[in-house]
Amino acid sequence: MPVDSNSTVPAIDPVRSAIIAACRHLMNPIARFLIKNGVTYREFSDVAKVAFVQIATDEYGIRKRKTNISRTAVLTGLTRKEVKRVRDALADGRDTVLPDVGRPAQLLSIWIGRREFVDEDGNPRVLDYDGPNGFRDLCRLGGGDVPPGALLTELKRAGSVSESPDGQIHLVKRHFNPSGTDEYQAKRFGECLHDLADTVEFNLDVDNDRDRRYEYRVWNEKIPRQFAARFQSIVRDQGTSLLEVLDDWLSAHESESDEMAGDDDNRRCGVGVYFFDGKSTSSS
Repeated sequence: MPVDSNSTVPAIDPVRSAIIAACRHLMNPIARFLIKNGVTYREFSDVAKVAFVQIATDEYGIRKRKTNISRTAVLTGLTRKEVKRVRDALADGRDTVLPDVGRPAQLLSIWIGRREFVDEDGNPRVLDYDGPNGFRDLCRLGGGDVPPGALLTELKRAGSVSESPDGQIHLVKRHFNPSGTDEYQAKRFGECLHDLADTVEFNLDVDNDRDRRYEYRVWNEKIPRQFAARFQSIVRDQGTSLLEVLDDWLSAHESESDEMAGDDDNRRCGVGVYFFDGKSTSSS
């Protein structure tokens, strides 16, 4: 990055600024999905760290060898010690992302796991808000600096607890899952974003149009609200028809091999069609 001759502050790189702005824009729906499902920033940060180390290690080596620890540290901005820790865990097949349990989830874990909050049969007790081994004491153990009232509100919103008219707090669900997202929905969220981002990123390095993966969009920033729903209906009808034709073609050309896609002879390929609708970003 260029530096002004009279200053130690790096000059502004417009491309880098645009990349950071794009990343910030991309993060909005991801942050919305994670917060909705009770995933903390620290968990996301750990996931990002692993991805940075893995890509820098596997794809930036010289002569097809893995990138060494020092260069991986330079590429990722992490310390050599942290790079080694992540790489060792990846090499051993260990889960490098240890869940940083958010406070609501931590409260539930303590409630069902500590003897002062369970009955003689090991079942979670009904808790008074105050009093010995009540909800306030539970929050002292796992709530950090968040007020008990705010934690109770969030647990109730997620359907994890209920509060009876006399103020007693009942455990309803043992896991903190605010949105009710299931495993299939979570997997689909990741696959859809990955496939689109992978295609766009791939095309950035391709100069020959023939080798580019198909990825085009049509949009207009001056569509009146009453026509947006009509357009979505058109996309749904025509998009479904197109996808059915393409799905038939894929099925007709499916390999008879039992090997998983990812084998050298098999490829995972497909196409996605999606409708988007939001506020205009034009300056006019």
